Amino acid sequence: MSHEVINTVQVQAAAGRSDELGKQLQKIVETLRELPGCESYMVDRCPEDSNRWTVSAHWQSEEAMRSHFNSPQVQGFIDLIDCQLANSVDFNSFPIR
Repeated sequence: MSHEVINTVQVQAAAGRSDELGKQLQKIVETLRELPGCESYMVDRCPEDSNRWTVSAHWQSEEAMRSHFNSPQVQGFIDLIDCQLANSVDFNSFPIR
């Protein structure tokens, strides 16, 4: 039996680059939300810390989410560190019961 799954990515902006990071996250999300099995993909700025962003995705199944992690578009999150837009990128996932 397949269960719906949510994954989140917490991204901490490099100093002075939060707005630029938010724009780049939107671009990444626009490509990822088109993947099979994706119910939704959203970007939100943390109200308590304007340098912290949360990206969340809702998947039809764990299999769809796993397939997503193997797509080349996910590399965009890692590239945020390489181009010094982000200081950290933390991935999490959990099933919906």
